[in-house]
Amino acid sequence: MSAAIWGNYVRYGDDDVLAFAWLFLGGLHVTAYYHATQAMEKYLKALALSIIDPVGATHPIPLHSRWLKDHNLPRLAERCKHQFPYYGESGVRAALERFTEFDQVARYPWVEQTHGNGFTSADVPLIRELLIHMRTDIPITTDDYPLGMFLRGHHHHHPEHTVNPNLAAFQAPAIAAVRRVIPNADEMVRR
Repeated sequence: MSAAIWGNYVRYGDDDVLAFAWLFLGGLHVTAYYHATQAMEKYLKALALSIIDPVGATHPIPLHSRWLKDHNLPRLAERCKHQFPYYGESGVRAALERFTEFDQVARYPWVEQTHGNGFTSADVPLIRELLIHMRTDIPITTDDYPLGMFLRGHHHHHPEHTVNPNLAAFQAPAIAAVRRVIPNADEMVRR
């Protein structure tokens, strides 16, 4: 696994993608969409940190920086848009604004909604697109994070080193869910 400081965000973002897919297929859509927003937030933070320091070894900003505690997806995307113009596109920003509201409503029921009632099943293709885009923009060089390991089935660059069979069996239902909910999920990982 990468020693980059932003790697922790990738690792836990991957867990949120697994939770999103598994919960979505289980019919727990509100909780699933919440995990989708969490994955987006973590991937955007990883991307923003990687722009500052691609290797992630110099810790150029204090890890207690205020923006690292921010949950607002458009503000996080703003930090990335100069290097990655996709995050400045109006459609992407509008989706992130609405998804941020859903994240807040799912955690704090007193938050007043302005964009409707959060995600619907019609948003799943956009969720897929955003997650794939975000994860592939992060400069991962050794993808031994959960999605990389379990979707690929072996350590990055080392096909002879397969994933621990007990761990693979434990993760199999979540990986199967990812493959159903995000049919092109293999695009997210490095081969």
